[in-house]
Amino acid sequence: MKSSSAGISVIELLFVLLLAGILAAAAVPHLPMGAIHKQSVKTLARQIAADLRWTRQLALTDAAQNPAGYELKMEGSEPYTGYSVRNCRTGAIVSACPISPGLLCRGGRSFSFGPLGNLIAGSDSRLRISANGVEFTLTVIPATGAVLCRKEE
Repeated sequence: MKSSSAGISVIELLFVLLLAGILAAAAVPHLPMGAIHKQSVKTLARQIAADLRWTRQLALTDAAQNPAGYELKMEGSEPYTGYSVRNCRTGAIVSACPISPGLLCRGGRSFSFGPLGNLIAGSDSRLRISANGVEFTLTVIPATGAVLCRKEE
């Protein structure tokens, strides 16, 4: 008597999954990671620009109690490893953020905003973020404290 099978056995299924896993493991190291780093550069540039604007906003909203203002300070040596937002009067850290390895952040180290929202004298005004041939430049206009984020061509 002959029996016919309409499906596949568990052994056959496991063998196919094992083979697919081996092929995927061999292919993953060859995937281009450049696109991921390019997006990470863009994300970090926008995040730091937003935090610079937030630091300026803190200086404006807390001006009556804190005439010394707030500062965004880069941490580590170039390329920086992170940054923090600090209250210039008390020295308290309001927020801290690391920078992922592989992303290069160079340029200005300290961006201090006064009670009118402008950069305090002696502050830096430019920061560059790059990886895999993609570079963004953040510029703070000293007189107004406006933050510009531009992709370099």
